[in-house]
Amino acid sequence: MASYILLVIVPVISIGYYAYYTSVQYVKEQTIQNVTTTLKQVRDNIEGRMQMVERVNNQIYLDQSLQRAFNKRQEPWDSYQTITQNVIPKLESALNQSTHNVMLDLFLYNDTLPEIYDTETSEDPLLHGKRYNLIHYQRVKQLDWVKKFEAMPVDSVWMQVGMDSKFGNISLLRKMMDFQTVKAIGTMRVTVKMDNLFGNLNYSDSRDGIPGYFAVINEQNEAVYENRSNPLPQDWKAKAEAYMQIHESIEGINYRIMALIPLQELEHAAQKVRNMTLLICVASFLILVAIGAIVSNTFSKQINRIVRSLRAFQEGNFTKRIQYTGSDEFAQIAIAFNEMAEHTEDLIQEVYVTNLQKKEAELDALQAQINPHFLYNTLSSISRLARLGETEKLHQMVSELATFYRLTLNQGRSIIPIREEIQQVRSYIGIQKIKHVDRLEVSFDIHFSVLEYDTVKLVLQPFVENALKHAMSEEPLHIRIVAYQEEGAIVMKVIDNGVGMSEETISKIFACNDQRIGYGIRNVNERIKLQFGESFGITIESKLSIGTTVRIVIPLYRELSVQSDIS
Repeated sequence: MASYILLVIVPVISIGYYAYYTSVQYVKEQTIQNVTTTLKQVRDNIEGRMQMVERVNNQIYLDQSLQRAFNKRQEPWDSYQTITQNVIPKLESALNQSTHNVMLDLFLYNDTLPEIYDTETSEDPLLHGKRYNLIHYQRVKQLDWVKKFEAMPVDSVWMQVGMDSKFGNISLLRKMMDFQTVKAIGTMRVTVKMDNLFGNLNYSDSRDGIPGYFAVINEQNEAVYENRSNPLPQDWKAKAEAYMQIHESIEGINYRIMALIPLQELEHAAQKVRNMTLLICVASFLILVAIGAIVSNTFSKQINRIVRSLRAFQEGNFTKRIQYTGSDEFAQIAIAFNEMAEHTEDLIQEVYVTNLQKKEAELDALQAQINPHFLYNTLSSISRLARLGETEKLHQMVSELATFYRLTLNQGRSIIPIREEIQQVRSYIGIQKIKHVDRLEVSFDIHFSVLEYDTVKLVLQPFVENALKHAMSEEPLHIRIVAYQEEGAIVMKVIDNGVGMSEETISKIFACNDQRIGYGIRNVNERIKLQFGESFGITIESKLSIGTTVRIVIPLYRELSVQSDIS
């Protein structure tokens, strides 16, 4: 017993130290993971709002009729007609692309066009709604920010200029060109509130009780935007070693989202882990000493039983099982032996069972493809459009519905090109946009390199449908569909800015024993894994009131090439 106790002390102490060390690392890694997930969700929402402002910019920048109007020198009366009949309606149309108040300033080289602007006051120019100004470039060319922008090698940039810092605004600057003459015709500035662009930044890890701070910082590590109710500590730069900093870059702007986590709080949580680890180690040692005394008396008997069963297994008797009682180490060996024998028998039928599961999953997919409720609602909408005489919308909805079901049925094939998968979800969205009018906005970011590959069909539409059913709130719903290659695989994402989900809800979705929610998501995940393997499938990241990102990963796969190899 003395030697046995000595052998027990060493591993218990080693395991205790390892458990303490890994627990401390786990606290830090879990905090980093939670904060990083939140940062990515916030970043996706910010980039979506930036794209909304950029659409206002693009509508003016890409309009060739406006380019000709801005570049053509005319007599006063002709210039006035050009401004009133052509320019102003298009400027107002461009401003309506944004759901927030924006100000559009055009600084034009052509001084024959009449100017349109309000006298500058000490008030925020965005207080009175959407506005636009036409100003001769000569008036502003001596301003510092104009000179600085003209000297930049880029054509467009986000930056705070003029009175933006004072009023909490930010501007998108862009050099305007006439595409036909390849000449510069002026500078465009679109100004928006930073509150509208960056939203309400706030972070609090409610599960671990670790406080943190959110802010948007520039290249000089200066905070350009922070939550007013939870601002950054004043000494955070001087005491940088006292905080954990996590950054996430924002595409298209030289700003980063920063999360600041006090290390003191993390260390306090680690101390609790250390005390609990010490208590568990002491308890484990006492229990192991007691168990050691019992094991010493029954060792030989248990070993002989196991040896006899192993010899029977060696002779080919796979039906032999070890009878066991209790929950000691020998019982664990007996459980492992019995499971090994069962698995050996199951290997004979493994290929058959695997194929059967695959066919069952395909059958489930077919049963889930044709949604009678969706078809009923769509036919009801078609009937309503017919009664109202909306022939154009009626034709569009019928066409989209036909395309949707043609691609859904797909002659019974379960593998389709990604191009058709994208087309199928576009048809579905086309139907929904007619029904939801201004409450739904969808954007696609599909890299052309993924279109030549194949996928299990119906992997995108269920998540768009879920977003429409569960993510909508009073604000318009924006859905972003992305597809690109990453490390030898294809990644597809469905991102929305809806109400989001809790970690508990996500866990229930992937729990096989919960049939009330997430059936469609589990169906897609199982079909991908059965077709391509366990390393592929679906993951979900979501935060309440921020939105949800569904990530779908499949291999670079072509069904035709596989068939030719087999033949």
